[in-house]
Amino acid sequence: MSDSPRSVRAIPHDALVEIVQLAVHAPSGDNAQPWAFALGEDSLTLLTIPGADATLYNFRERGSYLAHGAVIENIVLAAAQRGYQASVYLLPQTPDATARISFVAGVPAPDPLATMILMRATNRKPYEVKPLAVQDREAVAGAAHGVEGVEARLVEDTSDIAALAVAISVNERLLMENRQLHDFLFGMIRWSQADEEAKPGLYVKTMELPPPVQILFRFVLRYWPAVRALNLIGLSRFIPKQSALVYCASSAIGVIILKDEAEADFIQAGRAFERVWLAATLRGLQLQPVTAIPYLMQRVRAGETASLSQAHCAIISDAYSTMSRIFQLAEGEHIAMLFRLGYGDAPSATSAKAAPVLRT
Repeated sequence: MSDSPRSVRAIPHDALVEIVQLAVHAPSGDNAQPWAFALGEDSLTLLTIPGADATLYNFRERGSYLAHGAVIENIVLAAAQRGYQASVYLLPQTPDATARISFVAGVPAPDPLATMILMRATNRKPYEVKPLAVQDREAVAGAAHGVEGVEARLVEDTSDIAALAVAISVNERLLMENRQLHDFLFGMIRWSQADEEAKPGLYVKTMELPPPVQILFRFVLRYWPAVRALNLIGLSRFIPKQSALVYCASSAIGVIILKDEAEADFIQAGRAFERVWLAATLRGLQLQPVTAIPYLMQRVRAGETASLSQAHCAIISDAYSTMSRIFQLAEGEHIAMLFRLGYGDAPSATSAKAAPVLRT
């Protein structure tokens, strides 16, 4: 029997645009949104924008690859809701392309995770300190099942969370002691919603800083000479202690684990992480990515440390060793994403997403 006309027809352009408009509600480092799309008759090509997230954390564009994985997962979920099956081909031989996704029409296959795409948001507030419900734990950890080459793990022991909180907070010290990290952060902060809508970045209210600290950030700490002077009286040691208290206020800290560090592996990690985050949102949980140290550790391991002092390389290595021990990483396993998870109030603000960049 031949295929019916519906089963072989190309996806309508309007439906393709709708899918892409939803897909860009994906996480990316400092909300840089390093992606663009080329639309075909029954397919699209996901393109990276080199340099869009030009931070030391985005080692070899791996953070961008992970962000693209989240976009891909959103595309697959959104397409299924509309009755289209998406087939994903990673890293096609097209300049700057990370994936080619083709579509065929079929029966709608809605996934509850798809309904959370617009609801997913970073929450940097302290959470309630209470254990995860069994159903919530299983839903979050199980959301990554089926994504090849990755694994999600959660740590819930309070002493382990406390040790991880200290290790994670090392990043705040680096931000106040490394000028390149400092300047990039403050270059990405947007001081109003209008600023963020005009140019993607990190809306200051999503940082959950108390109003006096917001003023300090805007008028003092954004200037490197002022930060250097304040470091002489302990600023760079004080801020991590305060951050660690927030990170401790979590029900769990989780990771997405890779078996390898090829480009495709980070894309797969992004797909798994988006599923984990959507599952957490569906269960009423709050989540914050806190993965700076693992990405700096990739740079340290590769010996590409010209922008980092020896002292900073040492504290990065020590912090990552703590993470490796607590998450029981086996030989050859790597952390692609680190996040905190818990129950709490909604974030004070959410990040804006720019309209998708469409190319011919």
